[in-house]
Amino acid sequence: MKNTRRWLTQGFVVLFVMAAPYSLWGATSKAAKDSLGKLLLGKDVKPYVELPATKEGLNVYLETPKGKRADERGIDLASMSKELKSKGVGVDAQEMMTITDVKVGHDLVEIHLGGGGGHGKAKHGEAKQAGGSRVNFRYEREITDSDLDPTTFLSFMGRILDVSLIQAEREASTFHPEFQQAIADKTVKEGMTYQMVLLSFGDPEQKKINETTDGSLSETWYYLKSGHRWVINFTNGKVVKAQAF
Repeated sequence: MKNTRRWLTQGFVVLFVMAAPYSLWGATSKAAKDSLGKLLLGKDVKPYVELPATKEGLNVYLETPKGKRADERGIDLASMSKELKSKGVGVDAQEMMTITDVKVGHDLVEIHLGGGGGHGKAKHGEAKQAGGSRVNFRYEREITDSDLDPTTFLSFMGRILDVSLIQAEREASTFHPEFQQAIADKTVKEGMTYQMVLLSFGDPEQKKINETTDGSLSETWYYLKSGHRWVINFTNGKVVKAQAF
């Protein structure tokens, strides 16, 4: 009888472990966390709003929990305003800032910008504090690997941070190696698309739409780079000629 009970107990434990592994070991794998860190660490983003200089960070909720008031982005504006007044501004709106740390917790992902904030209270009349800021992306439930999927998480981040540079880098990884190298070398080659040129050179100083007789779309972009005047001609969205003078 004792052996039967022992067997049943052991069998139940095995079935429980197989049926609910996440409840025992957490819902996020090390691989998913490492992948998110590789995607974000050292990358530049811009906040759409001022971020407080506090190590506690600004909370952004995937879904607003009961008892809290938040806007459509999931930001508790009252709390943010209070922190800005008491701690000062850590990162200005539209200020380019580097992601210096990424931490995945049980129910949140911490994104530290420019050091993560928390370098003391703002002095009277001082608009900005050194040390950056932090954003807490809160789920109010246990995080899973699917939450950390790059496309999914960047969409969540995009509620408060401009992640276009990170998204562009992800897209660039799918380009032909020749064009990837050109972008890395900050140059332009024939066959590159508008997007590739933007990744390599940024926005042009001037654009010109050219008249054509064959119905094609012709465009010329002008740049000043390292003392040279670049003239880049596109036909139907691809570079047909790139010259540096």
